[in-house]
This record gives sequence, C-alpha cells and structure tokens, in this order.
Amino acid sequence: MSVFNAILKSTKASMVTIIIYFSVFVIFGSLSARTSATTKDTMFVDSTVTVAVTDNDDSAISRGLVSYLERTQNVVGAQTDSYMEMNDNVRFDVYDYALIIPEGFADRVKNGEREDLLEYIAPGATAPQYLLSGKIDTYVQDLMVYLECGYSEEEALELTGENMDQLAETKAFVMDASDENYRSFYSGIFTFNGYTLLMILCVCLSTVLIFTKDRDVKNRINVSGMHFKTKNFATIMAVMSVGFAITTAVNIVVILMGLSDHSGKILFYCLNAYMLMLVGVGMAFLFSAITTSEQLINMLSNMLVLSMSFICGVFINMDFLSAGIVKAAHFFPLYWYTMAVRLINDTPVEEIFGKAFGEYLLIEALFACAMFAAGLIISKKKEQYAL
Repeated sequence: MSVFNAILKSTKASMVTIIIYFSVFVIFGSLSARTSATTKDTMFVDSTVTVAVTDNDDSAISRGLVSYLERTQNVVGAQTDSYMEMNDNVRFDVYDYALIIPEGFADRVKNGEREDLLEYIAPGATAPQYLLSGKIDTYVQDLMVYLECGYSEEEALELTGENMDQLAETKAFVMDASDENYRSFYSGIFTFNGYTLLMILCVCLSTVLIFTKDRDVKNRINVSGMHFKTKNFATIMAVMSVGFAITTAVNIVVILMGLSDHSGKILFYCLNAYMLMLVGVGMAFLFSAITTSEQLINMLSNMLVLSMSFICGVFINMDFLSAGIVKAAHFFPLYWYTMAVRLINDTPVEEIFGKAFGEYLLIEALFACAMFAAGLIISKKKEQYAL
C-alpha cells in the first residue's frame, strides 16, 4: 500500500506536463476533428452558375430562354463579341459559362431543327456547368414539343416556363444510408487522441515510475522486505489508476464537445480508448524499466509515438499510405486502435460489437501485456544484478 500511495502522490510532479498535453488534445484535436468531419446530408443542392448571354436573335423565343436563365442563374453581359475573349473569360473565371444565341434561332426552333441550335463555351470542369447545358437543352426541347402540338408561340413559351420553374423546385435526395462514406466528429477526435493519450501516459507515467527507481526510495522498499511480485503489482495498480483517471477525463471532455452527435457510438469509442490506455501504461512501464533518465524517456516517447502516429493513420489517413507502410503498421498497437475507430465510424451501432471489433481490442491488450512482461523481465534482471 505504501508503494501505491507514494506513486499516486508523485503524480503531482507531472501535472504541468499532463495539462500541456491535455490542452494540445482539446485545442488541436477539436479543430482537426471538426475540419475532417462530414455530415449525412441527404439532399443535393444545385449551384447557381454565372452565365454570360449573347442574344443575336432577339426574338420572343430567345428572350424566353434568357428570361428562364435569369430566374435560375446569375446572368451577366458577355462584354465582347469575340469567341476567343469569351473563352478566356470562362477559363479565367470572369464568368462560368458563355451562351451565344445565333441569329435565326427562333425560326430553326419552329421548323423543328434539333442540331446545333445554340453555341456555348464551358470548361466542363464542374457539375453545375454540365447540368446547365442539360437544362438549356431541356427548355428548348420542351418548347419544340408544345409548338409541334399546335400551341401558339406565346402559349408554348408560357407552358415551357412553368414546367421549368417546377423542375427547378424539385429536390433531389442522396439515398445513401451507409456510415462508411461519412466521418463523425467523434471519429476525428478519437483518432487524434491516439497521439495525445499515448504521449500523456508515456511521458507522465514513466516520470512517475522513475520515482520508484530513486536510490533512497528503492532502498527503503528493499529493506521493508516487500516481495518483487508484490512491489510490482502495487506499482502496476498505481499507474493503472492514474492512467484510468487521465483517460476518463479525456473521454468526458470528448463527450461534452460532441454532444450534438446522437449516433450512440460513444461507448464503443470510450472502450477503445481504455484499451489504448493499457498500451500507454505498458509503454510507460517498459520505458521506466529501461532507463531512469527523464530526457531519454522523453526522446523514446516522442520518437515512438510520433512515428506510430504518422504510419498508423492518426496524422495521415491510411488511404494515402503505401501498401508497404500499412503492412509495417500492423506491428504497432496504434494501428489497431485507429482501425477500431474506423470500424466504429463505418458500422451501424447495432453491428459494431462483433468479431472484428473484439479482435482489434484483443490485439491492443496483447501489445500491452507484452510490454508489461518485457518491463517486468528487465526490472527483475536489473534487480538481480544490482544494475
């Protein structure tokens, strides 16, 4: 009990470091998560295009087409009759689209001609520009149908205008109920948490554990006759308690920042974070067994955690990493943590708790056990040989 209490008290010396990394997590983790988060918006919203119209026909039919465009788009003057200058204006975003209505347009429409009625200049680089060409063609085709059915020019223009206005009010919905095409706020911030939580645990808990390596403290413990297993069990329980407290504080902050997320997946994210806590505690235990130098521990922590963060999908999305790097990432615990975060984000809440999720958590736990075992072996050998 004395070892347990001593380690808990020595944690106060690391409070500044804990606050610094905690602040990094809250500020930068939140910004990163909100920037990368996408929503499940199901409605497609059409964009308004800036159209430069040149009406060389100046007929009732051409004016009807221009009137329709003015109701649905941002119509401006072309300011030139040169096709080359219009093309340059489109390319350099002076306007998005140039429409030229040639002389004789109305007569050709009345005669039922359907080929090359209009001339337009568009880079074709955006969906709104492509869709606008389709809308113009639809307007002309509808108008020709009414004229061929015997309606007068005035009636055909009025009916076509009404039809196109109703079409503009139509809402299109994206029928995609899959979670994998969206990234929630929780997914982003818990991914970033892979870096900050490991850094807090590695640096702070390693520093706390160094306290037990102090010559005076070590001699007092040895004089007390405490068994090696008892001493290390008390040490592990103490650092586990500190790690649990830190991880719980992180989870509470995340829950408060993401209250607008009603997906019901937060418990799975928190469970994954507690598994990562075991990894962090195991790393801290191993580092403190290797060395008692705070500078060396800081170097090891930064080197290992930063490297894992880059190759395991924390700082760079796994989709952008090469196949070789992804294969190498399998040998690091942070990879399985980020894979669990991705699984939670991509899977409906009722299907998360399955074989894959359990395997990810188990692998994290095995990494933690391996680090604990390595730390215990190193500590035992050092104690035997009085190193």
